Amino acid sequence: MEKRSFKIEVGNIRSQEKRTVSATLSTEHPVKRWDGEEVLSHTAGAVDLSRAPLPLITGHDEKRLPVGIVENLKIVGGKLKGILRISESQDQIWGDIKAGILRNLSIGYLVKNRKRTAKGFLVTNWLPYECSLVAAGADPMAGINRSIRKENKKMDRNDVLKAKKRALDELTELAMTENLDEAAETRFGELKAELRSLDTRLEMMEAVRDGEADLKNRKPFSPELDDRKQDRSILNAKGGAAHDRSFAGMFNQGREIQIDEDEVKRFRAQMVEGVSSAGGFAVPEPLAAKWLDDSLPNEIIRPRATVWPMTAETRKVPGWDNSDQSSSFFGGFAMEFLSETGTGTKQTGKLRMVTLTARKGAIFVDISNELKEDGQGFESQLEMAIKKSLGLGMDYHFLQGSGAGQPLGILSADSVIQVAKETGQAADTLNFQNVSKMFARMYPAGRSRAVWIANETCIPQLMTGMTVAVGTGGSWVNVFKESNGNFTLLGRPVIFTPNLPVLGDAGDLIFCDLSQYAIGLRRDLRLEKSNIPGWTQDLMSYRVIARFDGMPTWDAAITPKNGDSLSWCVKLAARA
Repeated sequence: MEKRSFKIEVGNIRSQEKRTVSATLSTEHPVKRWDGEEVLSHTAGAVDLSRAPLPLITGHDEKRLPVGIVENLKIVGGKLKGILRISESQDQIWGDIKAGILRNLSIGYLVKNRKRTAKGFLVTNWLPYECSLVAAGADPMAGINRSIRKENKKMDRNDVLKAKKRALDELTELAMTENLDEAAETRFGELKAELRSLDTRLEMMEAVRDGEADLKNRKPFSPELDDRKQDRSILNAKGGAAHDRSFAGMFNQGREIQIDEDEVKRFRAQMVEGVSSAGGFAVPEPLAAKWLDDSLPNEIIRPRATVWPMTAETRKVPGWDNSDQSSSFFGGFAMEFLSETGTGTKQTGKLRMVTLTARKGAIFVDISNELKEDGQGFESQLEMAIKKSLGLGMDYHFLQGSGAGQPLGILSADSVIQVAKETGQAADTLNFQNVSKMFARMYPAGRSRAVWIANETCIPQLMTGMTVAVGTGGSWVNVFKESNGNFTLLGRPVIFTPNLPVLGDAGDLIFCDLSQYAIGLRRDLRLEKSNIPGWTQDLMSYRVIARFDGMPTWDAAITPKNGDSLSWCVKLAARA
């Protein structure tokens, strides 16, 4: 929540009887915040007035009842203006306003979207939701006065990481801009200095945390002299820093600094086996959630599937077993008709359990310390690569996963129906009969939700082979259509992906209701780094670990009372 204050002009009292007074609530004057100057945009659509009229309270105390309302909110000349109407029960407040004693107001608002500027931020979308009578403002301006709230708050590790991400995003944006002006170049240097400061603060926090843990676990230090037939005595350290891997080699025989290659190999194995994080850090949950959400535009399956949050290694999702509808309608239940005194037959529903197990997916990368230190916005670029890799990797395994230690992909599910090719159909072709038969095998409720998913190699065939003749000697109608870059086939959306087999192979085209695919997702994304595996090459090792699972909620296709079997997903057989 943000707050700004302004001044009531006593001369603006509109009605003594109705107790109304006009006021300016906000302007585009910049206000200093902890992360730079903030400017509220007052262009069309920038101010969300969905909460109008606003409650008028005192001192931002939302627990007390309002003393009035602020109504008739509107943007006039780059300012947000409104009319204050004081409650009839608030004689003292109304009297103080008329006397000019109560002159200052503060507006509470929520920032919904903002973008970086050379000096701070421009808030491009914001929502005012309350107005308060306050004691004093800070900026004496014509018709407006603002108070800046400075919170004496220490930044914790999550705050530093968030500040670093904001700085990296802005630095990346500037780095991709050609012909920077003087102000942008100045801002670029400021951001680099800010990132160095934030990195130093993070390193200090890590050192303090590790030091506290070491002090808690450290045993009393007791050096002993070891008498051996050597030129000098050897110091054996028991406890203390000798138990810290970073000090290994300092207490070797003869005081020679040595590198234990076996220890390095064991640590490399740990990086693969997931035994130890050793120098890494966990991404804060809100940031991890944002990374996962940011990868959604690059994905096909997850935005349309049913996603279940997982707080443990497994999650059980109940479902009805409705595959056999030859003698019942749904879940093993069948309707019966009774006479006036007839007795109904007890029926037993058929349930099945879907168990989602968090599968661990990982990305490993080694980079040189020169690239890390000198590359402009490297970690921001790494983040973008992670988002794209997460999206493409999840999509591939949700489509083609084997189910053995990974999600059970759509093409591997037993409940998927395969439509055979037409008699005499040429290799590597698609025709209207293929897609019409696939459409017919979709279960009724899924036809309004299902989407077509195809490999990009199918595009030429879809554009040339999906025509139908209307009448004898009539014109041809193409059932594959395009509008503003969006494609449809038989009225349903078409999505292209390289994660399906190529044209002519089984599954190059599928018709699927993705709401029937269940995804279990843990939000604890981990980004870890260490310099120990690549110590001798001066490399920094990164790894990203995400845990998720996916499988269809159907275990078999539906056998209806009449007609062919139906399913939530239909794929086309090979045309080799």
